[in-house]
Amino acid sequence: MFIQNSVSIINSVFQTKDALLDYDPIFKDHLLKPTHSGAIFNNATESYWPPVILFIVLCIAVILKVTAPVKTLRILNAAYNLQIARQVEREDYSAFKRVSVLMSLIFVLTTAFLFYKLNQLYGSILFNNGSLFQYLFFVLVVITIYAVKFICINIVSFLTETGNLFTEYINNTLIVNQAIGLLLFPVMVLAELSPLDPVWLVFPSVLFLMLGYLLRLYRGFVFAGMEEGIGILQLFVYLCALEILPLLVTIKFVVLNF
Repeated sequence: MFIQNSVSIINSVFQTKDALLDYDPIFKDHLLKPTHSGAIFNNATESYWPPVILFIVLCIAVILKVTAPVKTLRILNAAYNLQIARQVEREDYSAFKRVSVLMSLIFVLTTAFLFYKLNQLYGSILFNNGSLFQYLFFVLVVITIYAVKFICINIVSFLTETGNLFTEYINNTLIVNQAIGLLLFPVMVLAELSPLDPVWLVFPSVLFLMLGYLLRLYRGFVFAGMEEGIGILQLFVYLCALEILPLLVTIKFVVLNF
């Protein structure tokens, strides 16, 4: 009895399969005509390096979270609170300490990634080169800008004998940049890996970066004008010589030559 039931079930399954295969296609006698007679090769290229860069930044952030969560949080708070920034400086803050170096590395990698995404959307810098080459170029640009800037600031501070003033300004510049890099990281992850339109993430990030730049200029005015008694003319010359003019020259040079 069991064998007969099994045989009948198998026969009904095959009959159902034959019935499903024997049908008239509904998509016939239409006006859609094939354009190509065969398969078309898809020559699109996938970039596998952006997730690797973002993963490296994530690993650095995890190291900071595990090894120095309190110092990292204080640097984030010091970016918008001048009093906390000065407390951090009194706690032997230095650009060459481990926490500062790791956060500066996050800033360089994240900011270069932001410039790369902006260049992919609207720019034409090194457009004929690969995407990884473009990103490494922006990494080099960011490192070069700040290296030259800090060298010039140290030369000016030595010549004017205002070492304390410029040291405080450099430390605040680093603090603001480090906080910006850490805050931009999740936005860059969304811009690269989420289905959201990158335009709605990249442009607010650029505005946020500009806001940090203005905050640094404001603190420069506070340190030099209000506390050290330096005149407005000297402040204007300094801002043009070491802040605004080099930035504009760098942007023009990169756009015209690359």
